[in-house]
Amino acid sequence: MLTDVSWDPSSRFVITAVTQPMQNEIGGFKYSMEAGYAIWTFQGRVLYRQQKEKLWQIAWRPHPPSMLSEKKAVEVRKNIRTYSKRYDALDEQAKESARNAFKLERDTKNGAFKSVIDRLDEYKYDRYEENGWEEARLSHLATQDWKPKEDIIEEEIEVTEEKIQ
Repeated sequence: MLTDVSWDPSSRFVITAVTQPMQNEIGGFKYSMEAGYAIWTFQGRVLYRQQKEKLWQIAWRPHPPSMLSEKKAVEVRKNIRTYSKRYDALDEQAKESARNAFKLERDTKNGAFKSVIDRLDEYKYDRYEENGWEEARLSHLATQDWKPKEDIIEEEIEVTEEKIQ
């Protein structure tokens, strides 16, 4: 069910909502179970969805007037590519620093995990003879009658043809 649809002032987002009428209680009860709103991109992807117990009206906040003078706005429009390149470079730097921070954190956690595993391995090998695990492993291998098998794999690396006269 849908009662309201509204585009935002920039025309990049649309809001859909189910609202309750304010006239009488019966109509409000009818829509109260589905009351809520969703914000969508112009491409149709849901950005945010919220259910509300009571929702009577929904509207976009008015777009504030520009703080730039008309002359400055024309200049920005004219030089948008230079501004875009500069801010794209700043955005890329921010993304790269976030990636580096994530990688550093991941490497730190991996290092801590590997050190724990190494300590456990050391403990295991220290106790290997004490617990009889080495003897059990060797007796198990002896009863299996395993024999080493060697495979020779030949691979042709290069072929050259010469005409003999």
